[in-house]
Amino acid sequence: MTGEKFTIVKGYKVFNGEPWGEPMDEPTEDQLYGWLQARGYSEEQAAKIIEQVDNNGSVKIVLP
Repeated sequence: MTGEKFTIVKGYKVFNGEPWGEPMDEPTEDQLYGWLQARGYSEEQAAKIIEQVDNNGSVKIVLP
């Protein structure tokens, strides 16, 4: 999983790679927080990613 790329867009839609087509998942904020932690992000990093999605409309991540 390391190095896998995802895009998370506002409304918490998770896309594998670029945000085209149907999202692979549409978690709640709490579920997204847990999803990010399960993939290697710290509590602080996960909270920052969610904040960036809320502020910027989307964020691209690469799994650590």
